[in-house]
Amino acid sequence: MSTSTLSRYLLGKKTEFLRDNGRGWTIVTGNEAGDLDTIASSIGYAWYRSHTEAQNTGRKAVALMPQPRSDFYLRAENIHALATAGVHDPFDELLCPEDLPPDHKCTDYALVDHNSMDNSSPNTRVVAVIDHHEDEGKYHDTASPRIIEPAGSCTSLVTRLLMSGSGHTSLPRDLVGLLLSAIAIDTQALKKGGKALEVDRVAAAWLLGRVNLTEPTSHVGEIRTTKMPTDTDLSVQQGIIGHDGLRNLADTLNSKKQAVSHLSTRDLLRRDSKKYTLKLSPFLNQENGGIIQVELATVPLPLLAFFNSGSTAVLTATTSWMDERGLIILGVLTTYRSKKDKGRREQLWIVRASGAPQQQRLAQALFDGLEAEASLALKRRGFTRYGLGGGGDTTGNDEDGDDDTSSHDGSTGEQAANAVSDSPFGPTFIARVYKQNNTHATRKQVAPLLKRILEG
Repeated sequence: MSTSTLSRYLLGKKTEFLRDNGRGWTIVTGNEAGDLDTIASSIGYAWYRSHTEAQNTGRKAVALMPQPRSDFYLRAENIHALATAGVHDPFDELLCPEDLPPDHKCTDYALVDHNSMDNSSPNTRVVAVIDHHEDEGKYHDTASPRIIEPAGSCTSLVTRLLMSGSGHTSLPRDLVGLLLSAIAIDTQALKKGGKALEVDRVAAAWLLGRVNLTEPTSHVGEIRTTKMPTDTDLSVQQGIIGHDGLRNLADTLNSKKQAVSHLSTRDLLRRDSKKYTLKLSPFLNQENGGIIQVELATVPLPLLAFFNSGSTAVLTATTSWMDERGLIILGVLTTYRSKKDKGRREQLWIVRASGAPQQQRLAQALFDGLEAEASLALKRRGFTRYGLGGGGDTTGNDEDGDDDTSSHDGSTGEQAANAVSDSPFGPTFIARVYKQNNTHATRKQVAPLLKRILEG
């Protein structure tokens, strides 16, 4: 097989889908954040469904990208991984939202890297779910398979299906590399003490047995079927921890992911965001019937860099983004490496408010719930450390320091910590900022916590 095997496959499926106007097809789609895990798992599962399940279901599958083609530039790591797999700019092989005919006849969807489909039409049927986020309890009667379980990467769950099916004997090396890229970046190359679980190690070991990471992609050829590692192959799993090729792959992808200095504030907020529709508990019910829009944006920068040393333009762009998206609450979750190469996380929360008691109560309930959550280990910080006004704890070292080990119990700056209205975003917004001492907690943990706090 040539390096263009995956590219030809994707273009062929897209062409056939459009020719059929979607009739008789299954659309495989990931979550709206559009990270590499979503891209790889959707392409991987579409391949699996086409090559392994088609003979049983009679259905054809195509992967749908969650973002328009014009937004691919927001994620350099995706562009790099796709290019390595032989899929290049302008990505004509990929089916994107703007390619879908408004009257297409496809009603069957497979969800990967999420397990709830919002704003679907009455005719939509979810026929499969493969995910590693908290189970929202949907589609028990229609989805088969319905796999929702912990994993460092959803791509590992898709790889496990590929391992068990007959289609793995013809799996193109381009696709193997794409799947491996997603697992590598999501688990930090299976780093000990990180997010990687057994399913990730087994999947990575199997994929590594089918591709040579040091071999130029222009010279890859037909993949030879190899022995599949099983859950009992502990020596195989342990042997790939610290694998040089996997580590180099993760480092390259991470460096691409962190290269965001050219992006605007709006781009930073939308490049890795997920929007949620929440029904507030009766205690928090507001004039809008208790339904609010909330978004969590993951930003690979420290807040000091995000705020650009107190730039008012950043504040304006942030509130403008909330207006554009119709948000009541925006959570900005930062993740970055310190000067000593230690993982660091922060949280910025902005709540739209007009002084009404219900909105003050909403903000207070959010902050109280977050600060009480031991798994996050939050420490309140003040906006002054970012060159902005507002109260709060201003003790501790710089954002990139390694020695701030003070507690997260709000013992300093108590008066400011109890003031719900401190905000540099203007009188119609309430905001707080925190250092997150538990650096292992990601949006995958924050999102369900947010729902429990606000929905009750």
